[in-house]
Amino acid sequence: MKKIRILALLVIVVFIAEVIMSSGTADFRRGWNSAGNSRELNFSTVDISIKAEKTVAVDSLFNSAIQQNVPCRMASMETEIQPSFVNKLIFALAIPFVFFALYGFYCMVRVVISVSRGKVFTRENVNRMRLFVYSIILLGICMETYEYLLHRDAVSQIQFSGYELTSYGLTFSWFSFLILALFTEIFAVGVKMKEEQDLTI
Repeated sequence: MKKIRILALLVIVVFIAEVIMSSGTADFRRGWNSAGNSRELNFSTVDISIKAEKTVAVDSLFNSAIQQNVPCRMASMETEIQPSFVNKLIFALAIPFVFFALYGFYCMVRVVISVSRGKVFTRENVNRMRLFVYSIILLGICMETYEYLLHRDAVSQIQFSGYELTSYGLTFSWFSFLILALFTEIFAVGVKMKEEQDLTI
């Protein structure tokens, strides 16, 4: 029981750290930069991957260790674009999902408290875990759609001589989300089997 309690607390700590480090910091930086100048308030910043064309001249940077310029090429850039109406709508629709995800996180905390009190295989824990997992997945789908549309807007608006914008890559770790959903459903089946076994005794 002690191991489960420690692992549950670790899951919460790592989850908070991952959210802050992966998306929270970047979103905060974008908001800070866009608020720095009033003329930028109508635009959104976007991080995009770029690839140099074979014919483009290689840029150079000064390396202080060897006291000479060294070749370099850019692989990503941050710039401003005008988001489409659909993208703004998706962003607005994400707000209720944020609150739903916060409630899901609260449910996960309740699971940890329940486990620490020795109540593990209960129907309440199944419902709480489902609320946590599927609220995070719904928010992820919404934000992934937003990032994809932002990338699509960037491709249609930006012209950068000598470089081309690379294809869109997924922002979130969907494999982790699906594994979490799978284990939640396995846990739900285990609880159902336990309830059936308790009835037969």
